[in-house]
Amino acid sequence: MASGESKMFFGWSERALILLLCVVAALRVFVFSAAFPFFSNIDEDLHFDLITQYSHGRIPRSFEPLQDETLNWIVPYASPEFLFTPEQFPGGRFPPPLWKQTVPDVRADIAATRAEWSSEINFESSQPPLYYALASVWWRIGQSAGLKGLQSLYWIRFLNVLPVAVMVWLGYVIARTVGPDRVDLRLGVPLLLAFIPQNVFYAINNDVLSPVCFGTLFLCVLQWLRGNRPTFLLGALTGLAIAATYLTKLSNLPVIAVALVVIISRLLLITRRTPRAGLMAFAAIVICAAIPIGSWMVWTKFQFGDLTGSTAKIALLDWTRKRFTDWWQHPIFTPRGLWIFWSDLMASFWRGEVKWHGQMLRCPLVDGFYAVSSLTLLVAALIGSRNETTLSTFQRQAVGIAALSFMVSVGFLALLSIQFDFGNCINPSRAHPYFTSGRLLSGALIPFALFYVYGISYLFHLFSPRLQQAGRINSAVPLAVLGVIVVFVTVSEIITNCMVFASDHNWFHI
Repeated sequence: MASGESKMFFGWSERALILLLCVVAALRVFVFSAAFPFFSNIDEDLHFDLITQYSHGRIPRSFEPLQDETLNWIVPYASPEFLFTPEQFPGGRFPPPLWKQTVPDVRADIAATRAEWSSEINFESSQPPLYYALASVWWRIGQSAGLKGLQSLYWIRFLNVLPVAVMVWLGYVIARTVGPDRVDLRLGVPLLLAFIPQNVFYAINNDVLSPVCFGTLFLCVLQWLRGNRPTFLLGALTGLAIAATYLTKLSNLPVIAVALVVIISRLLLITRRTPRAGLMAFAAIVICAAIPIGSWMVWTKFQFGDLTGSTAKIALLDWTRKRFTDWWQHPIFTPRGLWIFWSDLMASFWRGEVKWHGQMLRCPLVDGFYAVSSLTLLVAALIGSRNETTLSTFQRQAVGIAALSFMVSVGFLALLSIQFDFGNCINPSRAHPYFTSGRLLSGALIPFALFYVYGISYLFHLFSPRLQQAGRINSAVPLAVLGVIVVFVTVSEIITNCMVFASDHNWFHI
């Protein structure tokens, strides 16, 4: 086979493999989304409440209790299996779902359940609108197609298969942009993204859009690094990606800041060479990013009291700001406290925060692997991006920005941890004052996968210098190591989550 034909054949085979990974990721999310009942402990009820409001064209104006319409869905379909144990119920077993029983038999249970849920305040009401607007339209489409009851709820969850598949494809495009001649990156990044066991993707939650939105922005940043003459189109796409990332989740602000620093620095350099092109691109960014973001900030300022709605939310959660001098008393400034923060955050970032029977779905051994491997490969990627002679300047910058995006996001959560006295809040709390909700780092998933896979390759090259000359082995061995990691985390996910499939409350038992 000729060289050109070989490359063409390999290219088509590679794209087919990536497409297969997208399908596998979508199927995995579909199956686990169907296995978990409603409503999970990661504020799924609050996000659903916002979807019901957006479905009627109503944008929340304050922090209010759950809407009556929301309660009409929660009461019959909510499962107690997330936060309670069977021993807390008569006969040592969970009662059958309310939606499987006749109303006269469970009238008292319905009233009690409704009274319990009706006191919950929706502190997510000030969150940006993009996910809720999309999910509400998706929900209406399902209802128009005839889906009712619990099937209608699961239809909202099944929306998650789309951003997950897109995330895997975006990871491939970004890896191919960074390393077009590196099979380890081109295949490794989408492979890791397809199997990362983050269970936020199995629930109704606005975090699921963050990887796609910032992944698109990260791809735009790479185009800014590669080109010396930006176009109005690139500026417009960059602005829209910035707006989408911000309007998905406020916790994406750190990664947006990193992207803006890179883009502005490139703009200043380019504008000196070609002022007209630079100003046109800058104008496109401002128009496409500032207008939607500014409009939402103005709305939030008038409805919630500040540009992000954070002040009222902090008061609602019973947090108080500590004096600056008290920040430094936080246990995160001790070796043990720093490791608790990092290990808890990395475990949550990899596998999520869903509880079952009152306990986190986790395996301590696997959690340890998440913490150690993430730290080791982050350091390896940073060292490799500086020392590896085979990397181009563009590749060094790309890996460095990926690592920086992740580190800034982690640093942001560390800053939140030391800033506040968490009062009577359950998580974080005074006893465990660490902001370790890994789903808040979802926007950095693709950059994380990029430096994680590159870190594996760099360590292999570093400790196996004799094999560096063998090109195929060079790529095959890091991919084999990554494959072992993927099998390890996938088997762990199946073992830790297998019990949820037996729930009478889930989609498989409709």
